[in-house]
Amino acid sequence: MALGKMLFIVNPAAKHGETAKLLPALRHHLQGVAGFDIQVSAGPRHAHDIAAHAVGYDVVIAVGGDGTVHEVVNGVMAHPAVSRPAFGVVPTGSGNDYARTLGMSNDLPTALRQIATGNQRYLDLGLCNGTWFAESISIGLDARVTVKAVELKTTTKVTGLALYMRALIYVLNNQYHAHKVTVRYDEDLAFKTEMLIIAVTNGPTYGGGFVVTPDAVPYDGLFDVCRIDGMPKAQAYARLPFIVLGKHTKMKPIHMSHARKIRVVSDTPVEGQLDGEVFLASEYDIRIEPGALSVIMPAPADKEL
Repeated sequence: MALGKMLFIVNPAAKHGETAKLLPALRHHLQGVAGFDIQVSAGPRHAHDIAAHAVGYDVVIAVGGDGTVHEVVNGVMAHPAVSRPAFGVVPTGSGNDYARTLGMSNDLPTALRQIATGNQRYLDLGLCNGTWFAESISIGLDARVTVKAVELKTTTKVTGLALYMRALIYVLNNQYHAHKVTVRYDEDLAFKTEMLIIAVTNGPTYGGGFVVTPDAVPYDGLFDVCRIDGMPKAQAYARLPFIVLGKHTKMKPIHMSHARKIRVVSDTPVEGQLDGEVFLASEYDIRIEPGALSVIMPAPADKEL
């Protein structure tokens, strides 16, 4: 690896604690590699703090899922731009949507090779209410799905798309309702709407593989936006398979667009999720920062298909 000094930040809790079992393999595969350290996070926000204080490293690499990516990216972005390390990810989590966008393999030796031979490219980041996100923010129904997925991940040990599908079915059956909000894209006129979901993304998937914005790329300086109107529950069920596969973009209750800034305002707090991290707010101010972060991407011939 000729990437300079590297710090691997490992979240041992990722994927029901399976990542902790990978630590010996990680150390084994890095034998003979000069200039690296491994630090293991001990709980929520610890990965963020490790990354924020990672002085003197050329690359900081998140070993975990999208939650780990979220924490480490926010920690890296706390560094001044002139001394900010590059970012990389070894995906060992449940969803791994950002790693999927980059083309990273879920196989540990392959992912390490992709980092060793990869290219650094400046990619876009999103900023919502002062917090950075790498892959996506969504507001409304699918944030409730994320909450349920966190619960089910603990009780069922299911991961990936299957986990989010199970959570989605639960929410459709038990917590299905739309939200009255005011939305504004860029400098356009604001409009009122009743929406199920508004998803703002840098990459094509979230929720472990739902292809919500199939044409999204993380380096065009634009968000891809998917807004889904309120509809009867039966219609939502009928459209679900198309949304999973990314075949929903021309359906009448679904609005696809691009924007650099999005503002969503509600009279009452609405659930939101940033890279799988859930919170509650009445106002969401979202903007893109083009080329904000240097990210290691696999060489084109070495991307995961």
